[in-house]
Amino acid sequence: MPRHRKRKTNWKRQEERALRVRGVRRGTPDAKKLSRAFIGLALARAEVEAQAQAEATKVRNNYRQGGIGDESDRDEAS
Repeated sequence: MPRHRKRKTNWKRQEERALRVRGVRRGTPDAKKLSRAFIGLALARAEVEAQAQAEATKVRNNYRQGGIGDESDRDEAS
């Protein structure tokens, strides 16, 4: 019969660990790099929103023209 051995390590369970966070002082941030990053994020967000708006408009126009759930589609299918 196999025996169950207890591991002999210094590891503690996660609840028993004490975590410490220390701040690291650095020089002043590079404003040029930060501005490029923020502009890039804003452009990416604007592009996603524009695509979502275009898709919503396309669906709305298709619905208004009777493309989705239109009775004429049902007549043609019969």
